[in-house]
Amino acid sequence: MRATPGLPRRIAGIEVPQDAISRATWAWAQRRLPTYLFAHSVRAYVWAAALGRAEGLAYDARILWPAAVMHDVGLTTIPRNTRCFEFQGGEVARRFLVGEGMASSDAARVGRAIELHMAASVTLADGVESVLLDRATGIDVRGSEFDRISTVRAATTREFPRGPFDRLFLAAIRREVDTRRGCQSEGLLRRLPDGLARSPWRDGGDTNGR
Repeated sequence: MRATPGLPRRIAGIEVPQDAISRATWAWAQRRLPTYLFAHSVRAYVWAAALGRAEGLAYDARILWPAAVMHDVGLTTIPRNTRCFEFQGGEVARRFLVGEGMASSDAARVGRAIELHMAASVTLADGVESVLLDRATGIDVRGSEFDRISTVRAATTREFPRGPFDRLFLAAIRREVDTRRGCQSEGLLRRLPDGLARSPWRDGGDTNGR
């Protein structure tokens, strides 16, 4: 069983929110997510926050943190899902966060970011956290904008290594496609094998190896 350390204050110099809901989200993720998705989700937060910091985008870490940490929970419940995994995950996140005391309007922002991270296009009109999460997941899955995270990449992957992420994530997307038609995962699955094969992560981007 994975150890459950306390919520870190910083990851690769990126501040992590320390409020009660952020701590509850961390504990939830430790319980609910398999190791490969847990590490992926934390990395996504770091990449998103690093992009926001570098580009002067004013984001709310208390929104971005749960959006990143919970964005792929729908991949863990595919046999029980009634909707595409990103929409299922958005609803799980909203219910959890409201139950932990987050305002419903803020929980809706988190849920929206999760729903949009698989969308074809996300703009600032959708919320800065939605844009940052969308870009961050692209970095972690396909290595897009890889050079934009050079200052935090090595430290983050040391603490939260990729391990077998590519293989397990591809299998999860394939499971959804086999289970439910008409989801964004269909298009992703068509692009993903080639994208993973050409990803800069395969050429030493992960300091821990694969």
